[in-house]
Amino acid sequence: MDKIFNTRNTVTFVALLTLWRLYLSAGLQLHPDEAYYWLWSRKLDIGYFDHSPMVAYFIWFTTLFSNAELWVRLSGTIVTLLSSILMWRLALQLFGSSRVAAGSVMLFNVFPMTMMGLIVITPDIPVFLFWSLSIYLFWQIMEKKKIWLWYALGLTFGLALLSKYTAILLLPCLFIYLLLSDDRRWLKTIHPYLALLAGFLCFVPVVYWNSRHEWISFVFQLGHGLGGQEYSLGRVADYAAGQLLLIGPVAWLLGIYAAFAWLFRKDKAILFLILTSVPVIVFFGISSLKKLAGPNWPAFAYFTFSILAAKYLLDSSSKIRRALWYTALFTSLLLSSIVTLHAKFSVIPLAKFSRELAVADTTNWFYGWRELGAELMKEPDMAFALSPSHQLSAEMIYYTHETLPVQTDETARPSQFNLWERPHGLNGKNGLYVWSDGDSPAPYEKYFATTSQIRTLTILRGDTPIRSYSIVPGQNSLTPSLPVQ
Repeated sequence: MDKIFNTRNTVTFVALLTLWRLYLSAGLQLHPDEAYYWLWSRKLDIGYFDHSPMVAYFIWFTTLFSNAELWVRLSGTIVTLLSSILMWRLALQLFGSSRVAAGSVMLFNVFPMTMMGLIVITPDIPVFLFWSLSIYLFWQIMEKKKIWLWYALGLTFGLALLSKYTAILLLPCLFIYLLLSDDRRWLKTIHPYLALLAGFLCFVPVVYWNSRHEWISFVFQLGHGLGGQEYSLGRVADYAAGQLLLIGPVAWLLGIYAAFAWLFRKDKAILFLILTSVPVIVFFGISSLKKLAGPNWPAFAYFTFSILAAKYLLDSSSKIRRALWYTALFTSLLLSSIVTLHAKFSVIPLAKFSRELAVADTTNWFYGWRELGAELMKEPDMAFALSPSHQLSAEMIYYTHETLPVQTDETARPSQFNLWERPHGLNGKNGLYVWSDGDSPAPYEKYFATTSQIRTLTILRGDTPIRSYSIVPGQNSLTPSLPVQ
């Protein structure tokens, strides 16, 4: 059985999964979040309302020659491959075992997080890359003692911060490792601190942007992440359930067990893996006491978590542990297959069980936007559109191929649309007001001198209606009534 753990088989396995991810990337319509981040890439800046700017730069680069869904999402596939290479090299360096290296990469590539989550282009894509690079470089410093690598680490840490604010968690993880290991002598040198300074210097543009916009992004993320709800253990249970689904139940439970079983072993490689993964997972679990953390928030922690789980299950003479690795691989692959096949081909007949289940299906977010764009383009005389949702507005811009200027109204959740300049010269022009199920539309009549009858576009997935759009044509727009910044 151990003959499967070699470079050729690992490359073949990853290549097949990569082809499937590319197929999904090309075939699924953009998720509302993706459309919103794609719109950022059309208006490059050093900061944005919701996040650091790196996701916009990634999308801009991959869409230089095409705006098709595959190219919008291509960064996810590239980052998965680069992270797999780094994982292989790091596992070999840590343990000198091709079995652990191959087992780590194979596990990582079958996680639902990887198979589905890392094709959807969000800030999780760039932060995963730069977190992984930072982890890899840090271990090179510990092993090779090359001082210049500290400054390379400072750069990748800065790029991670430019990807997502939660990359700041890298600091306590590495600091605690240094305190608890023989490598603490580095803390007596100036290099870690200069590297830290270099990382924060990379982040200065975002700080500057926030200072020019009333610190709006920092304030938004603090509220979004920590919120103000009552403490609840139920949310922690929901968070843990999300992690089980994100990774696969067997792999996640065994990885967590390995971390706590090995926590006090005098092995700095094991300590390194534990401290660069588990604290992140635990942090978001604790934060869920106050406000539920998204299941994707600790995604970057699973770079070293994958190696830890593979080390525990494969670097042992125990046949039971080896069997558990295969069980973890199979269950994660099965879960990923079900999710991705359903996202593309609707293989789970949810409507037979309950119409409510079919409508609540989260993979529905990959459907219906192209049809809406085609419907809107049937009225080429419309000069603009309004909606009560920043995500819906972004989808309309993408699927009308940027031919229809779209803005949010004053009822929409604050977003980057509030910071971009509004179009001029709309007074007296015809426009559309559009909303979908679940939106709270504004009194749209005030934006126009007259409005036509509401028409409805219903989106079907199979035979099941999953979403409806309401479209109101308006004539002779009243510019003073249009929403302002």
